[in-house]
Amino acid sequence: MKVPNNKLSSLKSYFFESLESINREEVKRYFSFLCNAWLGLSKTDLIINPDREISESEILKFLYGIKDLKKNRPIQYVAGKTWFYGLELKVDEGVLIPRPETEELVDWIVRDCRESKKLLDIGTGSGCIPLSVKSKLENLEVFGYDFSKQALETAEANANSLGLVVNFEEFDILNWKSYVSPDGFDVIVSNPPYIPESDKALMHENVLEYEPEMALFVPNENPLVFYKSIVDYAVFNLARPGKLFLEIHESFGGEVIQLFNDVKNCSVELRKDLQGKDRMIKVLFHR
Repeated sequence: MKVPNNKLSSLKSYFFESLESINREEVKRYFSFLCNAWLGLSKTDLIINPDREISESEILKFLYGIKDLKKNRPIQYVAGKTWFYGLELKVDEGVLIPRPETEELVDWIVRDCRESKKLLDIGTGSGCIPLSVKSKLENLEVFGYDFSKQALETAEANANSLGLVVNFEEFDILNWKSYVSPDGFDVIVSNPPYIPESDKALMHENVLEYEPEMALFVPNENPLVFYKSIVDYAVFNLARPGKLFLEIHESFGGEVIQLFNDVKNCSVELRKDLQGKDRMIKVLFHR
């Protein structure tokens, strides 16, 4: 079986036939995603221009894409990019694929921090959080820290392609006392690893095979390990008044809130995501 000609409709037929073992609606989503990523075509374009001619090199991309999809490689990694809060971002196996729930966290930050001056994202990955915030709050000075050099390279590439200024630096939150941090952060945000190892049995194969474990999982016996360090870091490095935003595991909202029981002059707000699950926390550190 091969693509008979260079028409988009022929490529589509070949694509669907090659992936017939996958749910048809999922294949439809994959094809639309790749057409947008590689050809710049919207869903409407696919409908009104079925006979659009495409090049041999473009067809070749789809052929390799089909092989990757058969191996359960996530569509975002196949495309080499994804979209987050209106931004096109490069993603690869060195960074976590941004989730819709994190867009909700970003939206909360953007709406709540219009008067803020300096923001730090801890565990920045692809840079999706600081870049999205910076794109909406242009006067905000923004930093992104990560332990992974590969993640920082991807984040820098995204900042350059978007023309946004974010200061990315290597940083290990579990050993934060070993670093000298800039003064004056009045907003700190983090979406740290929070999935217990025991949850692996519930997760999709493509996540387990391709996404970086260090960005996802925590030990069953210490699932709040990153939150504990983030709270300690915020106590010493967040300006007063200041705000700390966290994305959390749906099952650990109460436990994360308890971490602030001994922190003086702070108030905690827990929010659910659009699925009705506990997902985000804002901590206001008062003067």
